[in-house]
Amino acid sequence: MIHVLIVDDSVFSQKVTANLLKKIMQGKVMEISFASDGEEGLEKFRSLKPDFIFIDLLMPKLSGAELVRIVQKEGGSGVIVVTADVQKSVREEIEAQNVLAFVNKPLNDEKMRLLCDRMIRDDKNGSGMLSL
Repeated sequence: MIHVLIVDDSVFSQKVTANLLKKIMQGKVMEISFASDGEEGLEKFRSLKPDFIFIDLLMPKLSGAELVRIVQKEGGSGVIVVTADVQKSVREEIEAQNVLAFVNKPLNDEKMRLLCDRMIRDDKNGSGMLSL
């Protein structure tokens, strides 16, 4: 079973991500959990130990960038950053964290297919960062 945690302060974005995951991963046993801010995301990351975590960068309480740093330091989950923040400096900062993927919103079928291919192969950081 693949366990995915989606951390995003937008319920709409959470639903879009979850629906695309379910659509593309049809037939795979998968559990999806949600967090609405960075602090809740950190708590759930530590308690649930998900295989993969989708993190939005622009969130209240604990920023997505800080959450990425903590998750990468503690390890165990493939990190996929999904954000509307397209600043070059932000992308470079996140790339330095050795994440699985950096994806510009909006997510769509094609982007999710590429992400799910990595998830199915359980390739948490072996093939370099996927930039979409």
